[in-house]
Amino acid sequence: MNNKTFHVGGSIDKAVKGNCDLQAVAVLQEAWKVTAKNFLSFLPAIIGLFLAQVALLMLGLQVQLGDASIFFDAIITGQEISADIVQAGYMANFWSDVLSAPLYVGVSLMALNHAVGLPTKPSHLVKGFPFTLVSIITMLLTSSIQGIGNAVFPLVGLFLSMAFSFAIILVCEKRTTPVKAIQYSLIATLKKLMPMTAIYLVVLIMFFISFATAGVGLIWTIPFFFNVKGIIYRNMFGITLQVTNMKKGGDDESKKNDGKVFDA
Repeated sequence: MNNKTFHVGGSIDKAVKGNCDLQAVAVLQEAWKVTAKNFLSFLPAIIGLFLAQVALLMLGLQVQLGDASIFFDAIITGQEISADIVQAGYMANFWSDVLSAPLYVGVSLMALNHAVGLPTKPSHLVKGFPFTLVSIITMLLTSSIQGIGNAVFPLVGLFLSMAFSFAIILVCEKRTTPVKAIQYSLIATLKKLMPMTAIYLVVLIMFFISFATAGVGLIWTIPFFFNVKGIIYRNMFGITLQVTNMKKGGDDESKKNDGKVFDA
């Protein structure tokens, strides 16, 4: 068995200097094709992540309010929502995002596979589990800073959400520290602010349209969003591929057994 390593796309050095190719239309077009190609294998993982986040959200509301239905009854009936209910909803959503970070990583790594033309399967959702601690720490840091940004001005929070979107992938794929990953993600975004803003604006519009269809459109929009991020990450920071050559079965056997895009 021989392991060979290849690098596709940019690098951290190129990303922080802005020396990478990032064209909004090209990224969106490629992401659309990639999403269509991998839709059936990717959607179950997306649903798994969604269900985990919902379960954590319900648990958070249950712990804080004693009954999660209190929160939803207040929203549905349109009655005056107390500060306690608002705070409970915010904190439950915050911890839902943080604690589901390993699954978020799994979905993100699947998107990196798609970005380099490798197939995935729903079971790859758990590939983020080896990075449980570092992914939770990274999500905790980024979500906390974004929360502060939102409190200052909502647009600041939106910008930080975009600027920090690659941090959690960097700590897993490049093995950087959470603080360094946040720094690299922020600088790289600032260097390519115009195309990044254009791409995320299109995705944001797609999310609004999806919600307008009673959420049905999210079935496409969420996988598309992750694939967009995977392609941007490839172009900016690059992806390391580990190819295993088997004595028997060759490339076909390697693809069946692995499908990794980095040396885990």
